[in-house]
This record gives sequence, C-alpha cells and structure tokens, in this order.
Amino acid sequence: MLGLLGGTIGVVMSILANDADLLAVITFSVSAMILTGGLGTLLAGQAWRAIQGYPSITFRPRRIWPVALLFPLAVLMGHLVLSLNLLPAVSFPFLHVAVAALPPLLVLALVGRGLGAVTSRRDLIFQFAGGAFLSTLLAFALEAIAGLSVLTATFLGVAMQPNGPELLQEMATYLSEPNWLQDPLTLVPSLISPIILVTALAFIAGVVPLIEEAVKTIGVGIMAYRQPTLSQAFFWGLAGGAGFAFVEGLFNTSGNLETWAPVVLLRLGATLLHCFTGALMGLAWYNVLAKRRWGHGAGLYSASVFVHALWNALSVGTVLFSLGILGGDSARDAQMLASLGVLAILAALLVLALATALALLALTRQVRKHSPNPEPSKWHPPTPSAGGTVLQRAPSEKKVPPEE
Repeated sequence: MLGLLGGTIGVVMSILANDADLLAVITFSVSAMILTGGLGTLLAGQAWRAIQGYPSITFRPRRIWPVALLFPLAVLMGHLVLSLNLLPAVSFPFLHVAVAALPPLLVLALVGRGLGAVTSRRDLIFQFAGGAFLSTLLAFALEAIAGLSVLTATFLGVAMQPNGPELLQEMATYLSEPNWLQDPLTLVPSLISPIILVTALAFIAGVVPLIEEAVKTIGVGIMAYRQPTLSQAFFWGLAGGAGFAFVEGLFNTSGNLETWAPVVLLRLGATLLHCFTGALMGLAWYNVLAKRRWGHGAGLYSASVFVHALWNALSVGTVLFSLGILGGDSARDAQMLASLGVLAILAALLVLALATALALLALTRQVRKHSPNPEPSKWHPPTPSAGGTVLQRAPSEKKVPPEE
C-alpha cells in the first residue's frame, strides 16, 4: 500500500510540475507501483490461502516459449514507443516492467522444468519476493553504510596527498554549482585521481558482491526450519536471485532512457549472473544448515562473490573507457583506445554471460541427478470447511496422524 501511494504521488507531482524528466519519473513510479502492488498482492493472497488451510499447488512450468517470445517483442515495442514518441508516458512504463520481469521468470521456468516438481508455487513466490523486497532493502542499507565509510576514508586519503587540498577544493567548486545534476560527467575531471579510481573499483567489485551475495538468498535462511532438500534449496536460492535481478532491472534502467534498448539487452547477462549466484548460495545454505559442511558453504559463497566481482569489474572498465578516463595522450589515440576497450570488455561480458548460462545448466543437471525423484501428490483438490480445514482426501489414501 505504501508503494502504491508513493508511486501515485510521484506520477501526479511529475505531471503537475511538468518536469523535463517526466517520462523517467513516471516510469520509476509505475515500476514501484507494479512491484509493490503486484507482488504484494500475490504474497497477501498466498498468506490468506495458507491461513484458510489450502495447500499450494506444485510449480510445474509447461509452456515456456511464450515467455521467450514476449521479451524481444516487448523490447522492440518499447524502442519504437521511445523513438517515435507514441504516447510514451502512457504505454512505455508497462513495457519497461515487462522487459524487467520476463528474463528472470524465463530462467525460473527453464530451471524449474529441468528440476521437475521440487517446490510449490507458494514457496516460489515467497523466495522471489524475499529477493525482491528483503534482500534489496537490506543490501541497499548495508551498501549505504559501507559507501559512506569508504567515502570518508577516501576523502581523508586524498586530503593527505600533496595536491589533495586543491583537488578537494576543485570538487567542492563543481558540487556547489547545480549544473552537475543535469550532466554528472562534468565531475569526471575532478575525479580522475588514482586513489579515487582504485577505491571506486574496490568498492564496486569487492564490497558490493560481498554484501549482495550474503543477503540475496535470505529467504532460504528464513525457511530453513522447513528442512529443504538439495533441489529445493538450490531452486529457492535461484528464485531469490531472480527476484533480486528483477528489482535491479526495474530501477537501474529507468533513469537513462536514451540508451534503454541496449542496456536492457545487456541486463540479460546480469540476470543470469544473479540467478546463478543465487543458486550457488542456495546450495551454500543447504551445506551449512543441513549437512553442517561449513567449508563447502564458504567455498560456494566465495565462488558466487568471485563471479559477481568479475562481472562488476568488467562493467566498471566499460564505464571508464566510455568516459575516456583510460585513454591515450592525444584525442585520436584516446578515442581509438576507448572504442577498442569498450568492444573488448563487451566481448568479455558476453563470454562470461554464456559461461554462466552453461554453468547453471550443468549445475541444474547435477542437482537433479543427486536428488530423489519427487513422489506424485495423492491429494485431491481440497474442499475447505467453514473454518478453512481441508476435509477431502483420496479415497485410497491412509489417514496420516497430524504430527506426521
């Protein structure tokens, strides 16, 4: 309800103010409304059915190809709406949400079909929402605290350099002018300092993966009392990563709409990354909580952090080359080196995304191989009584004591 209210206020205020970034604000607000209202409604519905005693049906994806076809169609339609200015404030936000939601849902469907019937829809919704709500908020809070600490230490380090006070004075001059809000690239000359660049790289490729991989699959830890099997912990972790990727894709691409289509295509690799590392962390939870294998859990956590850190480091390299920070002495050399650097890093990101997809496929097969086949359910569709208790069972099924 808070998300619906905040999104509505954002849409109304942006229209009344006639802001230059009207479309970006409306897209952000509608995304928040659909995320909180849509996913919140699913959670509330499942909670109500659980209180009433209704069991949840098994998650068994069947027709996956419509999801795979809808994604490129939504990207094409969104690009046409932006390019041709076809009432973008009305139609584009919904296309943006669809483009952010379809890739993680497709990964969930493919892996769920590969594993078989290992979990219920209710558990899947909870794990997806845990990654979308709990993990993102916790990661944002921890990264903000860590960022402020690193920023303070960086400024102190810069101030201790021979030309540190002059550099800080130059940055203060830029920040005192409101023009940098419209064009943040004007801050680049004052930020080209070895200590600042190294600190930024260490934070994005080091601190951020450590935090996000630790909290991304918190839903698996919350439901540890259910004693999940190997395949359930694996799939729950992947669902948490998919929810995290959904929120990242929803809001990280809603600001700069000029390059929206290329960015959302590049987000496919980030979605695979979050799903894969989430699955690794699901296995880590299983090894630590079910098998008491602390070394295995630490190794899986380290592997997920390494893959995430490698992706973030390559992404930072793309930004540095695009801004011309890593270039030659002359303008021509700098432009050529920047172009070659961006192409090389994009190729590396593509290779990493393909490797992640293949690794997720191989890991799914291994989990399926080492997991027992789930027994088919013998329950008939439930018939609740007035109090919500399930009364109808299969005629041939023995009555099981409640404690079992």
